[in-house]
Amino acid sequence: MKNLFTSIREFFIPLMLIFLFTAHLYAQNTGTIKGKITDEQKNPIPFANVVLIGTTTGAASDVNGNYTINNVAEGTYQIKASVVGYKAVTKEVKVSAGETSTVDFTLSADVLNLESVVVTGTISPIPKLESSVAISTLTPKEIEQANPRSTTEQLRYVPGFTRVESSGGEVNENISVRGILGVEYVMFMEDGLPVFPTMHTFFMNADNLFRMDENIQSIEIVRGGNSALFGSNTPGAIINYINKTGGPTFSGIVKATAATEGLARYDFNIGGPISEDLRFNIGGFYRYDRGSRYPGFPGIRGGQIKANLLKLLDNGYIKASLKIIDDRNQFILPLPFQNPDDPQYVPGFSDYGAMNTDEANNLTVPTPSGDLNFPLDDGLRTQAYWLTTEVNFEFPDDWTLKNSAQLMSNNQGWNGIFTGNPINANDWVKGLGLPSGSTYQLLYTNHFDANGNKLPFDMSSNGGLALLSPSTLVTVNKPMSAFQDQLQILKTIDKKHTLTLGVYFANYTQTNRWNFADILMDVRDNPRLVDLVVNTPSGTINYTSNGFRNYNSLYRNGTGSTTILSTMFGGSFQLTEQLRADVGFRYELNDFVQDAENYSSVDLDNDPNTRYNNEQWGNKSFRHFKRNIDDWALSAGLNYKLNNNVAFYAQGSRAFKMPALDEFLDAAAQQQIDIFGNKRVVTFEGGVKYSSPLLSFTADAFWVELTNIIGQGFETDPVTGQGKWVVRSSPDNRATGLEAEVSVTPIEGLNILAVGTYTNPKNVEGTGTALTAGGIPKLIGNLSARYTYQGFSAYADFHYVGSRDQVDASYDPVLGKYTKYNLYWTLPAYNYMNIGVSYRFPGEAVTLSFDVLNLYQSIGLEEGNPRTPGVKTYYYVARPILPRRAMLSLSYQF
Repeated sequence: MKNLFTSIREFFIPLMLIFLFTAHLYAQNTGTIKGKITDEQKNPIPFANVVLIGTTTGAASDVNGNYTINNVAEGTYQIKASVVGYKAVTKEVKVSAGETSTVDFTLSADVLNLESVVVTGTISPIPKLESSVAISTLTPKEIEQANPRSTTEQLRYVPGFTRVESSGGEVNENISVRGILGVEYVMFMEDGLPVFPTMHTFFMNADNLFRMDENIQSIEIVRGGNSALFGSNTPGAIINYINKTGGPTFSGIVKATAATEGLARYDFNIGGPISEDLRFNIGGFYRYDRGSRYPGFPGIRGGQIKANLLKLLDNGYIKASLKIIDDRNQFILPLPFQNPDDPQYVPGFSDYGAMNTDEANNLTVPTPSGDLNFPLDDGLRTQAYWLTTEVNFEFPDDWTLKNSAQLMSNNQGWNGIFTGNPINANDWVKGLGLPSGSTYQLLYTNHFDANGNKLPFDMSSNGGLALLSPSTLVTVNKPMSAFQDQLQILKTIDKKHTLTLGVYFANYTQTNRWNFADILMDVRDNPRLVDLVVNTPSGTINYTSNGFRNYNSLYRNGTGSTTILSTMFGGSFQLTEQLRADVGFRYELNDFVQDAENYSSVDLDNDPNTRYNNEQWGNKSFRHFKRNIDDWALSAGLNYKLNNNVAFYAQGSRAFKMPALDEFLDAAAQQQIDIFGNKRVVTFEGGVKYSSPLLSFTADAFWVELTNIIGQGFETDPVTGQGKWVVRSSPDNRATGLEAEVSVTPIEGLNILAVGTYTNPKNVEGTGTALTAGGIPKLIGNLSARYTYQGFSAYADFHYVGSRDQVDASYDPVLGKYTKYNLYWTLPAYNYMNIGVSYRFPGEAVTLSFDVLNLYQSIGLEEGNPRTPGVKTYYYVARPILPRRAMLSLSYQF
């Protein structure tokens, strides 16, 4: 052992001496750069990036705004300080051996980020002020202030979005852009790749595949038809979430949040260098949420983790990323209301009430193939991973090659209750058409008296209204997978013009297994299941069994795949010093293959009186369909930069939206498959952008037309509560409107941000006559203000949604057009306010925040009777926004 230690000593001591001597010689030829980064009010800016341009050397400012870059070789450098939300500044610095050079930076605010470089929806990275598209950027500061309760709610800070809500919880929300383009026209991307090759499938929106956390560096949102050039099937907008990567210094954040109604959440993000040219970043969250509308069981739980490695090369980089989501949320809608003209919850139902119930959780029913379980507590389940590689190489003569490839797999589930219209118990029973001379009993399924007999339904419930809700219990399993690859080749000419050739390939698969069951509930928070026993002159009939009106009222089983191949060619041309032109063309081919099982009606006991077990079920025969669809998109735009503060732009485009694979699931024959085609969107828009330290704004006008609209969906019979799947064609849609976002800093420390959209939507008949479209507010806007003084910050955030007409359209198959439009309801305008305060402790990176969301408990209906066309009743179901919640969080940045 002694000899071993002697050998180690004899080997390492000379090695250490050589290392120390070399480091000493190196230090003699290097210097240090240090300084401080502040805003125009001399407040420190923490966590700003400082880099020596053309090198991988840099640092980040600390909580007091100070930074230091050690061991910088002698020479003269361009040094740049930047941070999201401020205008970047570049200076020259000379470094001498053994000396310290001081370079301080003062950064001015750029709230709308008009001078920031954007990468989404452009031929090449370009400042927003010079782009020929409508584009907005959300920084972590805006995201924090928006305090979104869902992935989509943060979009209220972006003009052009005419529906942004979180009535259903964190995921599976409805959004629309420019009035007539719904969630399926909006592409959700992460780092430039779609989260899934198609944005909307039944029982899964794209927002199901994304969660907000501290890993987000910024969000870039492109509106308008130009987005169709850079995203497959994307004529409405692109929402690109840009994730953090490790910087030149080690940094991170940890955060703990608690809230009323039982929320506990933990976030973290850490990143930095592993070596000089290798960097990492890892972040994620876990949360448990009892829920603002508690379902009676643990329904919201899970989390996400994201990690990436970045290898810096002399001529580019290689990046590998992994994202894993294992999360469950609840579908908590719709809810029972009365009086359409002045919406209020029905008696006995509270602001925090839920029509989900533990009584319906994990119920089991018999089927011809065995027992079927309805796991309500599995909720809206996402169990998925994304594995992505990205390379970027710069070659001589200004050639650049980029390629991103991704493999994903997801076990998607949807478990919930479609709540039926509240109806008086006697009226509902009368509507069943029972035999003459019958009497009946309504009994609670799971509540008993002292002798074990079922308790009778309370006819005095709901203030004497005695309401029942014929509803539908749903379980959907939707496993899916995808591979996609995106290649771009860029050529820059004379440092002014850029040509881009892009190729996109994707293949995705889906399996759809749907089971709907009809149930009967009363109307209360966490309702009770109800049974109906009918006494006829010929005997007693159990109309229901354990609360089920039908064990399986709708059955679907299918699997298929879609292959997408598209190519894009575009150019950005600097025609003059002030005038830039952008033009692009995209061609795309989609190949659909679908196998769908046929189904038959099965009476499990061959007794026609027991209706509850007369089921739909698969008969082991299949329909096989194929369909090829191709289309093209074209966009052209101009940007005229009058000076460093003002620019004007104009743009026109023709775009398309292909069907999603599972739109073919319900087709009975190839002829129906051929009906479904690609929807087309034509857009014209133009506007102005202005940037200055005190005032920045963008404003534009748009004209959009959507044609060839055929859709499907679930509807409920308003009398029987029977669920059904329907296919409906729709008239052409057209919308004109105005969009604006304004940032004002009237006094030191105070910033006001206003966003608004005015939309005039129309449905266009076959004759060309334009009639008012339903469900779209003419005016939607958001006004927020934040005041900051030293470490203290306070904000108020006000959101307004105008009234929306609910229109019933009648289609004449002989004339082949819509001939009648009835205004049967107007959803009233609503508004809500969030407020909050935060305090950063002096000299520390610790921040304490307190927020109150929906301060004055606004109801705010987003939809009313959405799946019962043409019906206006005094008692109805609707989608209200989430109720008030108070939140407290503590974070530490380093």
